[in-house]
Amino acid sequence: MQTYFLDDQTFAQFRAYIYDLTGIDYTESKRYLLDTRVKRRARETNMDDGASYLNFLKTSADNQSEIDLLIDLVSTHETSFFRHPNQITIFEKIIDEIIDERRMAGNKRINIWSAACSTGEEPYTLAMVVREKLGGETGWDISIEGTDISSGAIAQARRGRFSERNVRSTPEPYLSKYFRQDKDPGFYTLTPDMANSVKFEAISLIDDAKTDARRDFDIVFCRNVLIYFDDVAKKKVLEMLWKNLVPGGHLVLGTSDSLHGLTDSFQRTQHSVFNFFLRPPNSTAPNTTAAATQATASTARAVEAAPSLPSPPARDNSQSLRLKTLIQRLDRGIRDLTQDLNNSLGKTINAVSTVSSTLETLGQSEHLDPKTRAELRGADRQLMRILLFLQVSDRAQQKTEALRAMLQELSDNLLGAEKEALDLQVNITSFDKNLLPQDDDESDDGDDDGTMSQDDIDALFN
Repeated sequence: MQTYFLDDQTFAQFRAYIYDLTGIDYTESKRYLLDTRVKRRARETNMDDGASYLNFLKTSADNQSEIDLLIDLVSTHETSFFRHPNQITIFEKIIDEIIDERRMAGNKRINIWSAACSTGEEPYTLAMVVREKLGGETGWDISIEGTDISSGAIAQARRGRFSERNVRSTPEPYLSKYFRQDKDPGFYTLTPDMANSVKFEAISLIDDAKTDARRDFDIVFCRNVLIYFDDVAKKKVLEMLWKNLVPGGHLVLGTSDSLHGLTDSFQRTQHSVFNFFLRPPNSTAPNTTAAATQATASTARAVEAAPSLPSPPARDNSQSLRLKTLIQRLDRGIRDLTQDLNNSLGKTINAVSTVSSTLETLGQSEHLDPKTRAELRGADRQLMRILLFLQVSDRAQQKTEALRAMLQELSDNLLGAEKEALDLQVNITSFDKNLLPQDDDESDDGDDDGTMSQDDIDALFN
């Protein structure tokens, strides 16, 4: 039987304390990880039990530095420059579009937030990409902010000094242009100009006082942090991020993050399989409780009217009733299919995430031999690939929404003249318009139809 430094009661108290402080939820599967880290810190402060250490954290007048150290221990800081190259490639495309739009509008301002930046590799990467895209063009006001809950990580980010491991994925042109080899072998230091291009601050994403002060971001990166929160904290953070984005702004989540069952405030795009989402341009309030299909059809049709079709022939009441019945039955069938997809995907994603968390916890054990630790990490990486593959199935969910929207248009055009069109409560702005195949004569223009090619799917696993 496992013996813990923190007994059941103290573990529950520490779990609640860290949750209130950071939003990180140390479930039972992560108990060993929390126990090991707290034990190490308690012994370093000459305390023999967890209860005494927790009491010190809560009551000592001079405990802020110790709280900061504990936060450093319980939060995760694994990162590197140009991490997840598929997402960086998409970011480059989006930045190109924003720069073109702002240049034409005479508004040369871009705001970007790296909301869980760890030691700064992510926001510095974004700053480098933006600078390369501008190509030395002057007159731009570029604001890039990096925040993290760990004050230690933020201090390290400000120093701008990184190990060879941290820069291992940096393309050579960036490495030679924005870094200088440190006097210590195996380390690199950012050029002064690049080091000053990002503003850093230590904040918690669940701290309303700090996050409410941030507004009007064009792009927010919040990668691989939601997985450490429970659903309540996730919804709170997602609502906060929505508020901090401009209408039409982009949210970028990590490869192991998911919006499934949490919110319908963000619109999917052709890049949503890579976890790029959009705050809809006409949205006025976030929604983390109702399903997207609860938006009224009248509002949806005000955004985008159904295409004009020839007026339907006159029908008697029995024909209209039969048509309405068929449309309702089709709609119920599509909604049932959507619910089946939601239930299956949601449970599977949660199960894979739980197993991954358990492997991560086991991998933190100080008693593992190197071979076993490497095998556990390899298994965890495989699970992350499986999770990505599951998220590809998000396209099927989008297609069911697209089918319901087409059904709404059919109802409007066939029954609208008789003021009997059914209100299926479809939000037709919540999916990519090009999801469903078109007629051959309408789809030969070479445009991307929004579906995933085999190359797109293969790229997920690179």
